[in-house]
Amino acid sequence: MDTLRGGRDGWDGRGGGRGRDEWRPPSEVRNIVRDSTIEYLVQAGWIQGDLVVNLPPAREPVDTAAEELARSVRAQWSAEVAAWELGDIEGPLAVCWLARWGATAPAAGTAEPPVRAARSDRLGDIADTLLGLDARRLLVLGGPGSGKSTLLAMTVVLLAARHLGDVTRRVPGDRGVPVPLLLSLESWDAESVGLRDWLVARLTEDHPGLPRVAGAHPARRLVRDGRVLPVLDGLDELPDHRRAAVVRELNAAPRELGFVLASRTQEYRTLDVRVVGASDIEALPVGPRDAAVHLLRTADRARHEQWGPVLDELAEHPEGPLGQALSTPLMIWLARRAHRPAHTDPARLADRTLLPTREAVESHLMDTVIPAAFAPRPHDSERLHAPGQWNPARARGWLAFLARELQRHRTGEFAWWRLNRARAARFLAIPTLVALCIVLAESMMTVVTRLEDTYSDSPQLNIDLFDRNYLFGAAVMATGIQLTTLQWYGDRFWEPRRRANPLKAGAALRSATRAASVRRALTSLAILVVPGAFFLLTAQGMYHSEAFTAQAVLGFILPALVMLVIAAPADTVDAATPDELLAGERRAGLLTLGVVAPLLGLGSGAHSLLTEHGTVDFWVAFAKGMTGAVIVLVAVSPWCLWVVSKAWLAVLGRVPWSLMEFLRDAHGGGLLQRYGGTYRFRHLRLQEHLAGRRTAVPAAPLPAAPAPAGPRQPLTVTDPQPAGPRQPFTVTGPQPHRPERWQPPPAAPPPAAPPAAAPAPRLSGLFDQPPPLHELRGYTVVSNDHEYVVDARDRRLPLAHWPLCGLFMVLAAVRMAATGNWDDATGWAGVLFWPAFAAFVNVVALMLPKMRLTLRIDHWGIAVSRGRRSATYAWEDVLAVRVRQVYVRGRNQRVFGPHVRLRPGAPEPPRMFRGRDGWWLVMALHFRESVPADLADALSRFSGGRWRG
Repeated sequence: MDTLRGGRDGWDGRGGGRGRDEWRPPSEVRNIVRDSTIEYLVQAGWIQGDLVVNLPPAREPVDTAAEELARSVRAQWSAEVAAWELGDIEGPLAVCWLARWGATAPAAGTAEPPVRAARSDRLGDIADTLLGLDARRLLVLGGPGSGKSTLLAMTVVLLAARHLGDVTRRVPGDRGVPVPLLLSLESWDAESVGLRDWLVARLTEDHPGLPRVAGAHPARRLVRDGRVLPVLDGLDELPDHRRAAVVRELNAAPRELGFVLASRTQEYRTLDVRVVGASDIEALPVGPRDAAVHLLRTADRARHEQWGPVLDELAEHPEGPLGQALSTPLMIWLARRAHRPAHTDPARLADRTLLPTREAVESHLMDTVIPAAFAPRPHDSERLHAPGQWNPARARGWLAFLARELQRHRTGEFAWWRLNRARAARFLAIPTLVALCIVLAESMMTVVTRLEDTYSDSPQLNIDLFDRNYLFGAAVMATGIQLTTLQWYGDRFWEPRRRANPLKAGAALRSATRAASVRRALTSLAILVVPGAFFLLTAQGMYHSEAFTAQAVLGFILPALVMLVIAAPADTVDAATPDELLAGERRAGLLTLGVVAPLLGLGSGAHSLLTEHGTVDFWVAFAKGMTGAVIVLVAVSPWCLWVVSKAWLAVLGRVPWSLMEFLRDAHGGGLLQRYGGTYRFRHLRLQEHLAGRRTAVPAAPLPAAPAPAGPRQPLTVTDPQPAGPRQPFTVTGPQPHRPERWQPPPAAPPPAAPPAAAPAPRLSGLFDQPPPLHELRGYTVVSNDHEYVVDARDRRLPLAHWPLCGLFMVLAAVRMAATGNWDDATGWAGVLFWPAFAAFVNVVALMLPKMRLTLRIDHWGIAVSRGRRSATYAWEDVLAVRVRQVYVRGRNQRVFGPHVRLRPGAPEPPRMFRGRDGWWLVMALHFRESVPADLADALSRFSGGRWRG
């Protein structure tokens, strides 16, 4: 108890010889406060002597920021752990890990690092050992489904809880524990961005509302002081060249910046680099006894009899297909989750006739978990669909489509704003948006024509007004506003951002000011002010200069300022979710439609009104300007593209109409997980299975066991307590009769199958993989053990001008729709001019003399020449070779080709070979990210391990 002693009007509460509450003269009263943690002290009367108050030291702003970050991280991953059902205290699955605390590769003459056992149900021991190391670097290895991601998620929750402490139990937090950040390595381009810069960028984007430190976001301070611990998952999901780049950047990171890195064992062992100075833990297979005990604990007691055949099979054939399949935590979780509904029969898992191999058992589990994940649950009246009310067969088809798209794009993250990358959406969504813009413009001209017919004899309508294309002018101004906003916030064109609430103007303005830098502000002001100033200066010499001024202010400057408030990013601590990103973009689109577009229309109407036209002219100009703004600001927004892409895919049956509801239910069922604003499959094995890609499993088919004779008797499994000594895995109770050993009869060798016919080539395969260079017309290739030489004369066919010409063609079509003169040959000439011009450029390139192209690859290096320009790359100067997008003088050429990365200080080739991010071009090849097979083989043979295809 706190002790508070003092005087009040001459009364002393200390007690003593005069009585407990006896009156004292004021001169004898002393003010004494000892061992107190009170927040407020109010005393009336005389204060004798000095009043000394000892306050606790003030908290550093960076400590407050770290605490807020830890609270957000714990809330985010606690929800994920709950969705994965990892917090079940009734039957935690104890996964054993082989821990090597110390350096992964000991120095010569030293002993091997100490090898100890670790268990996932005692994460505190693993966390204490990691935090006690001088170098907090841990490598988590294991096979597919061995529990690496589960261990990372639970470790993140544990470390965040230790940093915060427990207020209810009066356990103080430990500021020395770094805040864990679980991140996917897919978002890190380690070849061009350092570890610290990437962490700062992710912290700033995912948690923009952290308390400021010295007026700036605390991300850089937290990373610099080692207050965060990056927990990196998915190294095995990256291509080989990106894996090696990640490991090299981690080795180059400062020693005080620890990390936890997870990878499959095989993918990590095949790398030519290793993580330096890191401890490692490797997952061990789960024993059949542990799997049986876990399944029995987590199942309902009424269904223990149904699990009897499974436990029987695990006890008698621990090396059988079921025992091999249930040796990983992923498959155990699938078995537990798939057979939770009462109508399921887990005894099918023990049927070796239906499931003779490990691969068959695993495929069966991954198929049966989908209906169980969408089992009917109580309906929520606020939701469009009740959770789980999805047809399991159709749900599997939708998940398979998403898995195939992720496999095709070589990614593991599904983002809703990238749905238009699907082939069907790519060929249908963009033409639909263009047609929608034309329909809007044509509809507006239909209204204007009717007004012209109605008021043709009225002085309120000036026919000359229709000669001014207010729609096209508003579209141009809306494009400037869109570019201004993108530059101000540094956004990418088609990527969303969690938006602030524009109704809270103060918070939105603060967010807008914090998001801008000096460079962005100057660029945005140049886009906004330069055209406006030029417009105003031009209008000063006109008769109605005030009309042009009003149009510039109301139709350009004021909408741009409003747009900055509407598009301001959310200033919040918690990381964004996919639903929040979509809701923010939808709100921004609707506010743009209801606020910014009318302002642009008001500017056009004000110009018409101030030039002494009538009210009818005002409303016509207002409608035209608003339509032009809607075409640009709404039709090209990520939300609108998402709606159109989802609609087309839903019509084709690829996704459900309520796709976000479906993804939310799949996440609640444990099939998906959330990484910030994107979704991922619960495990890569599940994604590969749904995509139709088989994973090789080293298990031979086993013969089916004969059916046991007689009825099955009740079975019980001995279940020792986790704290007690390990007992042998025994099954007690009356057992059915089984033969001692069953040997299959010798079978005759199967007849030789006829050779399978080669599959017919697909058009998509021809596009994805170019033919070998020696098969191309005009190419001469010499390939041997000493050199690979290509000599050709090729024509230059530029492709970079086609997107720009296509944009001009769309604008011309919109302008013709605005005039409504579809039968005007001049309008059609303006539309068709741009594709004709693009084709003319290609024709001119074909008519020009052929350019000589030579390429030589040998043990010395690479030598390439294009026309009069040549470049040489010695292998001693080359760090890596990979395929990248081709940029020539900063322009994207829409093709791919091999590039080299040179060491610092190496001689640089001519400027035309310069790529991006420190890469140099070898030669342009294909419009897909691939190279001919013979060229890839030559790079692999001569580059000495530098080729990362």
